[in-house]
Amino acid sequence: MSQPGVWIHEYEVKKRYKKGGDIYVYCYAKWQADTPIFKRNPKAKLRGVAKGKNPEFTCHQHIGRVWSSTGLGIDPEVAIARKEWERRKQLDAIDKVLNEIETVLFGVMPNKNDKA
Repeated sequence: MSQPGVWIHEYEVKKRYKKGGDIYVYCYAKWQADTPIFKRNPKAKLRGVAKGKNPEFTCHQHIGRVWSSTGLGIDPEVAIARKEWERRKQLDAIDKVLNEIETVLFGVMPNKNDKA
């Protein structure tokens, strides 16, 4: 199950190949959050160069390819992430309903000191 408060963001990247000059489009997915919660994994040549305010954590984490104009399909990690996110959304919906039920019950039930 995904972490609370995160979502999957999909974005497209266009790449021109030198051989023939063809332009291909790739769609990738990443986990996204409002606050930095994902551990950074900098490449060796970029170690010590942290962008943003938090050098250890970032607000996004790459998942994988969703599709491409070259015919490459979805990465298995993306399908797994989508299932994890769907489970989180279902759990959040259940929590919301339970909180609403609890609020209604507090409104109609007598206080502890009152006798029913």
